[in-house]
Amino acid sequence: MDFRATIEIVKPEVVEKELKHYEVLEVLKKNGLLDKPVILNVEGKKVAKNFVSSRELLASYLGMDPKKLAIELAKVNEKEERISIKDFSELGLIKKRVDLFDLPIIKYFPGDRSRYVTGGVVIAKREHFNASIHRMMLIDEKSFAIRLVAPRHTYLMWREAVENGEDLKIAVCIGVHPLFLLASATRVGIGEEFSYASKLMNGLTLYRKGEILVPDSEILLFGRITPETVEEGPFVDITGTYDDVRKEPLVVIDEIYAKEDPIYYSITPGGMEHRILMGVPYEPVIYRFVSNVCKVKNVVTTPGSRNYFHAVVQIEKKTEGDAKNAIIAALSANPSLKGVIVVDEDIEIFSYEDIDYAIATRFQADRDLVLIKGARGSSLDPSADETTTKWGIDATKPLNRAKEFERVI
Repeated sequence: MDFRATIEIVKPEVVEKELKHYEVLEVLKKNGLLDKPVILNVEGKKVAKNFVSSRELLASYLGMDPKKLAIELAKVNEKEERISIKDFSELGLIKKRVDLFDLPIIKYFPGDRSRYVTGGVVIAKREHFNASIHRMMLIDEKSFAIRLVAPRHTYLMWREAVENGEDLKIAVCIGVHPLFLLASATRVGIGEEFSYASKLMNGLTLYRKGEILVPDSEILLFGRITPETVEEGPFVDITGTYDDVRKEPLVVIDEIYAKEDPIYYSITPGGMEHRILMGVPYEPVIYRFVSNVCKVKNVVTTPGSRNYFHAVVQIEKKTEGDAKNAIIAALSANPSLKGVIVVDEDIEIFSYEDIDYAIATRFQADRDLVLIKGARGSSLDPSADETTTKWGIDATKPLNRAKEFERVI
């Protein structure tokens, strides 16, 4: 499956007026398209956005109920891996002159240091392959600064290459199938992204160019992450606030290939697509962790927490203490998770009103609040220092008084 096959599913809005790269965000806001699928004309090039900007869109590719993504995605690894490998020449791409300014790379916010590639999947190989999404800041016609987070896999591979006096060879894949984007955003075991993608997509074809394997892509950049570091940022991250300026590795691009009339793909920083891709992959992980300690019914990350910092866990409570065990398990599943609310089966976890009701009527702070001080949290949380205090709310009914909590209206 390729990216273009999803256009019929998504039916994006098409904006034909030619835009400058720095005009994109304002035009999306003005036309009510900030989080809706769209294809834009940016400096004469096609730019697609928001193909994974809702649970409903993601579920449509998977053939799943959008309210049961955690449950169904938790079962994906039970499916059979089906990967076929073909020669790179079979992709039929055209080799282009190496000039990154020919790509419609977007500068979203006035305070951004530069234009950024935000929807590129970076594939690297040493002992194993790794596929993950990294923001890449445009420096000049042949280079980027790439944000690598320690101790994630691409960072570790780069450090290993540097220690061996080598560059880390990579491919940057732009305009891949949305489910390959999802697989690349999902924390799986080392070298398992291709396998996971094949299970999501019911089969995956990869194309070999030298040592690198790549999926069907609209645009491919081949290059290397060098030992050199440069300043990267400021850049707006998932919280909608600016991330720190850091020294990050320099990427040099050696070759560019593209389809005829390629469609460049870009993710709006801090937008719904960014949040869906960062948050939803953790829901099945939390589901599996909690299932080890109690009967879990469903999990969702909350929109108000940018689908990243807070989660609601619905359980079938069997014994007192199940909810507190669920809190500990959920916080263990995702180191970036800051807060967890555990509710009963009769609470609609996709309703803020229902969750608030559960807290108002079933929670007492002196007995049902769990605090874990001095824990490692997310570097994206502006309220945290070196560590954070994680919390959990047990908003479940006491089993010995359950009758008193039955909802009549």
